[in-house]
Amino acid sequence: MANCKPQKKVLLLCGDYMEDYEAMVPFQALQAYGIAVDAVCPGKKAGDYCRTTVEDSGAYHGYQTYTEKPGHNFSLNATFDEVDFSKYDALVIPGGRAPEYLAINESVLNCARQFSDSGKLIAAICHGPLILAAAGLLKGRKCTAYHALRPVLIDAGAHWIEPKTMMDCVSDGNLITGVIYKAHPEYIQLVVKALGGEIAGSDKRILFLCGDFMEDYEVTVPLQSLQALGCHVDAVCPKKKAGDFCPTAVHDFEGDQTYTEKPGHNFILTASYEGLDASSYDALVIPGGRSPEYLALDETVIALVKKFMQSKKPVASICHGQQILAAAGVLKGRKCTAYPAVKLNVLLGGATWLEPDPIDRCYTDENLVTGAAWPGHPQFVSQLMALLGIRPQKKVLLLCGDYMEDYEAMVPFQALQAYGIAVDAVCPGKKAGDYCRTQVGDSGAYHGYQTYTEKPGHNFSLNATFDEIDFSKYDALVIPGGRAPEYLAINESVLNCARQFSDSGKVIAAICHGQLILAAAGLLKGRKCTAYHALRPVLIDAGAHWIEPKTMMDCVSDGNLITGVIYKAHPEYIQLVVKALGGEIAGSDKRILFLCGDFMEDYEVTVPLQSLQTLGCHVDAVCPKKKAGDFCPTAVHDFEGDQTYTEKPGHNFILTASYEGLDASSYDALVIPGGRSPEYLALDETVIALVKKFMQSKKPVASICHGQQILAAAGVLKGRKCTAYPAVKLNVLLGGATWLEPDPIDRCYTDENLVTGAAWPGHPQFVSQLMALLGIRVSF
Repeated sequence: MANCKPQKKVLLLCGDYMEDYEAMVPFQALQAYGIAVDAVCPGKKAGDYCRTTVEDSGAYHGYQTYTEKPGHNFSLNATFDEVDFSKYDALVIPGGRAPEYLAINESVLNCARQFSDSGKLIAAICHGPLILAAAGLLKGRKCTAYHALRPVLIDAGAHWIEPKTMMDCVSDGNLITGVIYKAHPEYIQLVVKALGGEIAGSDKRILFLCGDFMEDYEVTVPLQSLQALGCHVDAVCPKKKAGDFCPTAVHDFEGDQTYTEKPGHNFILTASYEGLDASSYDALVIPGGRSPEYLALDETVIALVKKFMQSKKPVASICHGQQILAAAGVLKGRKCTAYPAVKLNVLLGGATWLEPDPIDRCYTDENLVTGAAWPGHPQFVSQLMALLGIRPQKKVLLLCGDYMEDYEAMVPFQALQAYGIAVDAVCPGKKAGDYCRTQVGDSGAYHGYQTYTEKPGHNFSLNATFDEIDFSKYDALVIPGGRAPEYLAINESVLNCARQFSDSGKVIAAICHGQLILAAAGLLKGRKCTAYHALRPVLIDAGAHWIEPKTMMDCVSDGNLITGVIYKAHPEYIQLVVKALGGEIAGSDKRILFLCGDFMEDYEVTVPLQSLQTLGCHVDAVCPKKKAGDFCPTAVHDFEGDQTYTEKPGHNFILTASYEGLDASSYDALVIPGGRSPEYLALDETVIALVKKFMQSKKPVASICHGQQILAAAGVLKGRKCTAYPAVKLNVLLGGATWLEPDPIDRCYTDENLVTGAAWPGHPQFVSQLMALLGIRVSF
């Protein structure tokens, strides 16, 4: 796994006729690993493109030097004249012919010098070191490059390292150089490590199913991205052997009604197809292009694909590759995407079609990863990494039980996932797919009671089976409160679970009544902790060093133990968990406004609100005709076998600011929860004006479930793409938007500044996509 913390930023220095692979492979591979990459070119702006070259060995034709053909058009995503070089951690320079003219551009040389002067990483490949020579940065430095550069680099004072193969790299301090794109696996790995990344060497064996005129990028970008992670990758083609080559195709859009095709690189196969032992591989990757069309007619290919799918090993297929999956009959009942022209194959194959909107959108359905085209490679590779278990991801175990507190289960469950942490929710005696009933614990003060009230909450679905999990695979144990801990504390398997986490020194976090389990397991002796105040006597009797809470938002951290009072402590409590897991939260000064109303959905206000507070955001929650300190009643919406959702009373939600006199311009984003409140809020002219103001200023707006009723009423959906709770589809369509099907129901979408979701199961995506718009990231 590649793990850089916090998120690193790389500047890719582009130019016309840079080598095609040498630009795109590092650009997409680094993004797949979670590193931000901005591609710039002097004299061009974001959205412009640079032409590239396909440089290949001339030996195929008996030539004494390489051949050159036109490559893809490479789209820039940043503007050279606007970037602040000090904000980047590394400079990466592709080869090709671009460095020849960039090396006489003073702004380019100053850019390279600034990175060098600050001691930041510089990586250059092929002809890229020409720029460094022109900038005077190679004197006394060890380096390599394409062999034709040897004289000029030596004249520039470089300590030339003669390459033994085209795959060689040289690392000297903050300088990394490589010969040509064949060096990418080591070259990119050196870049990641120099950025502080940790790559968990993977012994995974990946098979690529190749063919003549497969798309050039769609084989080499994922292949070299996986090799850079330490995977063993074999590329095979029917009727060909190791050392043979497949011609590839450069597919691009250049203003015609469909893609153009140009000759790509000659791709060298690494293994022979005949006699292949498919069982020795952990995953199968199928590139797109024109090859799948004829490979789908090959019975041996069909048998190979069936074998991988039947064994439930990861299969990743992109673009036209799904023609093979359809022909193999393995798509029935599956959900997938593909290049739009392949939609008919997918549907006739019995799959549910997932629209690739935008075109870089990829999907995972159990063991199957599908993408539509090469712009989606960062997602495509990242999702395959996740299936292979080589993703830099922490794992948390959430210990559930019937009548645990509703918020205290769902908020950490979804917030941690939004930050990129895997969470498995389990309950003794239950299995994945079962649910636990929850309870809404609320202050009794609203009614003059001396203790909290309890009402039925959501049904919480478990996603793992307690009896099947290996506790050693998890990095932390999180225990919600409510009434569940009372009976879980007398379950010996639960106590052994807690002891195993404690004995290994792993993080244990418990809130409200959750500490009862730790007391019963004998884990609180001498440990500082807090809890819901009614637990004070029993925790003291268990030997705990009780810390009296001053407010309901208090938390205590003692070594690997984190405790909190009740769910109101979540922002600090969850932040402590993330930090204890080694996470770094880029402190955010963002100000977020929540537009609330009576009977908004309980989860849909508190989960995103506390998730954002955890990140350091200032969050204000307002409601028309109400002021700070007032409350909005919320609604618990769930499905319990009826034809539509049920409603039960939720928590009373306390507003943090007054609506009247609100300065909307002081906020960076607007969030609109769903539930029943949007129905009446959509009739309020002040609400309509508020929403219009955010949309017109292009600030992020995130709306979920029925919240889109307000967006439609405000007239801000015209020409936009969005989803919503399916019952709101009519509002969305009449509002002039393109409807995006929420399939599955947790699917969310981003369209420019607008994030939309269909229902609360989508919170991890919903919050994560809003974080992306706000520039907030949690890194491990």
